Amino acid sequence: MVWGILGALDAEVALIRDKMDIAETTEMFGTTYYKGTVYGQQVVLVCCGVGKVNAAVCAATAVSKFGAECIVNVGIAGAMRPGLKIMDVVISEQVAFHDQDRIMLDYYPKCEFFQADEALRTLCLTACAEIPALEHRVHTGLIISGDQFINDAAVKKQLNERYAPAATEMEGAAIGHAAFMFGVPFLVIRTMSDAADDDADESYDNFIDDAAASSAGIILKMLELSK
Repeated sequence: MVWGILGALDAEVALIRDKMDIAETTEMFGTTYYKGTVYGQQVVLVCCGVGKVNAAVCAATAVSKFGAECIVNVGIAGAMRPGLKIMDVVISEQVAFHDQDRIMLDYYPKCEFFQADEALRTLCLTACAEIPALEHRVHTGLIISGDQFINDAAVKKQLNERYAPAATEMEGAAIGHAAFMFGVPFLVIRTMSDAADDDADESYDNFIDDAAASSAGIILKMLELSK
């Protein structure tokens, strides 16, 4: 299987890139696609940039041009579910857009929720179980996405009332949507960098590097287990 791995920020893909045996680089859409191997697994890696359009374009290109047969999105997110802590991990069961009008559900693909791949999620949970630092810190659930950094407790409350999500970020649902259109499995892996509240900006700045490295470490363990 050819793995497509996407992160919005360079910090989210740097550790993976450092582990790659890079065979080919291609400059497209203001970013670089890397093809190579990690632990013998064929990988297409790209830093897609922030936001839904960037993520969807790069996911589509990873599949259509570079032959990715699954898409895994790694990175950071804001914790939404009560009890979730910074540096906890959320693995997607579903993804959804929190900023689309419901009238869009009348049109293709008529999906509010995109289902993540069960086999990838099972592998991810197995990988997390082999990382001691993640003991009792791994959760599954709905991840919501929108072109908005959630740093307001009132907005967080509204989104929790509408969706009861585990986490919020800016790319996962777009990647899930693109994967659905191409008929390839996907998974979103997010480590919490903040609590999507009034203190989110400061927390994000303090934990972005550690949280990004955590998610990258999980996909690296998945690739190692897939040898």
